[in-house]
Amino acid sequence: MAVRSPRECCLRDIGGFTVVLAAVTVPFYVIGPLIGSLSAVTRGNLPGAALAFVCPAVAAAVIAARTGAGGALIGRLALRPRGILPAAAALAVMPAVVAVSAVLTTNGKGFEAPGRGTAVLAAVYLVSAATEEVGWTAFLLPRVLQVSAVIPGALLIGVIWALWHVASNIQAGHTPSWIAGQVCFTVMLRVLMVLIAVGSGGSMWLAALTNASYNFAWSLSPGAGAHYNPWTTALLTAAAAVALYGLMRRMGCLSGA
Repeated sequence: MAVRSPRECCLRDIGGFTVVLAAVTVPFYVIGPLIGSLSAVTRGNLPGAALAFVCPAVAAAVIAARTGAGGALIGRLALRPRGILPAAAALAVMPAVVAVSAVLTTNGKGFEAPGRGTAVLAAVYLVSAATEEVGWTAFLLPRVLQVSAVIPGALLIGVIWALWHVASNIQAGHTPSWIAGQVCFTVMLRVLMVLIAVGSGGSMWLAALTNASYNFAWSLSPGAGAHYNPWTTALLTAAAAVALYGLMRRMGCLSGA
């Protein structure tokens, strides 16, 4: 039997992850309408299918176990982030983007001030984001970066991530134009998250914080996200990613990227 090259192994893992992810996500799309809205927990309009946040971690665990990479995956989970710039970007960029988008589209009126219950909301988003990033950042990103440069790799993961959300967005009752804008936004958000992860030494934790900070800000935005404009947010996120890329390159955080 021919021995696979590292590149071939990475491509095999990427394909396997995508197939398993699709397979384990389908049941959530089926039962999502039966569960109904999760707004009692998230405040914003999230369908039951959003509980599929566990699926990237499941897909990563399945492929890692099958290929004997379980130890490496656990090692990725234990990898601590480094760098003040990536940490600051993870915490502040997406709340700022959501706030500016709200100002541009709704005059910024209606933001909910953090109060009772917001700690629970933050915890919910942190747990769900961290679970997702076990798949997207701890497992998939290192393999994509073995076969691609940072930006093309980020775009590839972003496209998969965005398409994975489409059925949930349909079940939430959004229009085709809204969904198209959210697809663009999701790809740009993944580019930003990949830059932050790579800039922090490959740790998944700041990517998870970026994901959670966006969701948290969205839930506190006017109408609990009801007035959220994905096209405006996509453009602002793309601008933030370009600015962060240039700053990280100048500071040497993305040397070789």
